[in-house]
Amino acid sequence: MKYSLLLLLITFISSVRADDAVKLHCPTRGNLTVSFFNYNLITMKWSDHFQVAAGKERSKTKAGVPFWSTTFGNGDNLVFFPDSGQYYLFYAGANAPEQCSELGSFVYPVITPPRYDKNAATPQSQVSTLDKDVILLHPAT
Repeated sequence: MKYSLLLLLITFISSVRADDAVKLHCPTRGNLTVSFFNYNLITMKWSDHFQVAAGKERSKTKAGVPFWSTTFGNGDNLVFFPDSGQYYLFYAGANAPEQCSELGSFVYPVITPPRYDKNAATPQSQVSTLDKDVILLHPAT
């Protein structure tokens, strides 16, 4: 039982691992972070907004230039041209794209969460001390 639970946990953790992210500046939306996860899960965050997209559609322009695009839940489309490294954002309902500039990219750090032991008795006076021991910093800060 323990072996199968461990195997399931390892599979789950590895399947939701974030590979990398890119910080973009789009004139209308401002700064945003686009994160790329396994299984083509892509997220986009700006201010206190968060959108999810599933899958990339790969294609070529009429001139033969390769690109990929993805559609987020709010209807926005993100388009990336790998040859030039250029991102474009089509806002939901808009016909013209907005060119975004890349501010930087990063790889998410791998962390090991603290072990949970339900049998360990933690006195209430130590809870705040334990909480201060775990500090997760965003890679972009």
